[in-house]
Amino acid sequence: MSDRSPFPDRRHGDPPWDVPSWSDPVVARATGALGGPLGRFAVVGGAGLAGVAAALVALGTIALSLGVWRSGHCLMKGWNTPDQFWRACYSDLPVVHVSSPLAERALPWVGEGAATGTAPLAGAVMWLLARVSPAAGDGVAAQQWIFTLWALVCVPLVAVAVLALVSLSPGAPWRAAHLAASPVLVLLAHVSTDLLGVTLMVLGLWAWRRDRPWVCGLLLGAALLVRPFPLLLLAAILLVGVRRGQTLPALQALVGTVLGALVVLLPLVTLQPESLSAAQLWWGQPAGYGALQMIPRLLGSTVPTWVTTAVAVTGWVVALVVGFRASRRPELDVEQVTALMLLVVALTAASVSVQSGLWVLPFLATAAIRWAEHLLWALAEGLVFLTTWLHIAFASDPGRGLPGDAYALTVVLRAAAWAWILWRVGTRPAPQVVAQRPMPTSTPARTVSPS
Repeated sequence: MSDRSPFPDRRHGDPPWDVPSWSDPVVARATGALGGPLGRFAVVGGAGLAGVAAALVALGTIALSLGVWRSGHCLMKGWNTPDQFWRACYSDLPVVHVSSPLAERALPWVGEGAATGTAPLAGAVMWLLARVSPAAGDGVAAQQWIFTLWALVCVPLVAVAVLALVSLSPGAPWRAAHLAASPVLVLLAHVSTDLLGVTLMVLGLWAWRRDRPWVCGLLLGAALLVRPFPLLLLAAILLVGVRRGQTLPALQALVGTVLGALVVLLPLVTLQPESLSAAQLWWGQPAGYGALQMIPRLLGSTVPTWVTTAVAVTGWVVALVVGFRASRRPELDVEQVTALMLLVVALTAASVSVQSGLWVLPFLATAAIRWAEHLLWALAEGLVFLTTWLHIAFASDPGRGLPGDAYALTVVLRAAAWAWILWRVGTRPAPQVVAQRPMPTSTPARTVSPS
């Protein structure tokens, strides 16, 4: 289908930005519940970018509300094993809270049930939630409060990410719906604190686009303390920046990243040096859920942990090589180079948890991806989301759970979906940032010649 609007505004010329219900058949059909596609004589852009942003924030809030509704059983009954897996409502926050020192409002890395694999910023956020929660201890009330507080925090996180994405693409602001209205957001936003890292990464990209490399680095430094994926964006900034003669800003972003990480790490390490335990475990952990490296174990074979670690490290090295080669193509920008590197890292990682899909959404939102492509990828994400819990519950009830060979098939399908969608993003030329055209007026001014 042509990118040109099938319903041109006959009164006011071309609209100031792309209208999804005119150019994307999936969106056109989906808008049936809202009265159908925008009409041919509608005034597009009358409310400006602020109107688009407000609509997208509302969509994001609805998606988050559906995520809370999806977790309703656990929210009412508590996060109990294996019930939380049968109901597909597992969440790190309430589970880690009641099983670690967080239940006593202490930092989570030392003590009975210490959450040694928790990332530094994720643990700090869960500790802050525990401090403000009215309920302490390991009861259902404490779980309910922690989950509810995180659900409330998710709303401004999505709003800020949406505003940044709209600002990044003023000529196509509705692309931010790939984050705000994604089914993946419904499934994954409340599973862990990854949404915080995703928002920080989006803000870091926004700061880089606004020629604020120090701010970009500080934000990326904090984001990588949730998950290491932002390091790929930093690498892309360095590679593309050097190619475009922006070596100094790229180095400033690098130094800012170190400083941003230290701002968070130094207080935590001073209080609890064990807050670095997640990085220490990364080097010696066996293959985990969602990773292609886990397939031999699912099929009954044993792979030494050093092999798993070596493959993961090799994947990062290969990703940097891929990023270097991609950065030499002038039509590819920071987002495209990052997507290609993320593809390699995901296929070779020791673990690709269910919530990792959140980190793909910003790259879909900055690319000219069709919703049909997005939904195909989201289908694979949803399949692994459900089968991961069923496979974990297999140990409790093999008659109801999913055996390893069946789970291995879904992992392969998901890896193929990641490879396909990230390749689509990474090899597609960077969309041109089109300046917003002036808003149309209702009636053109009439010139009166003097008599």
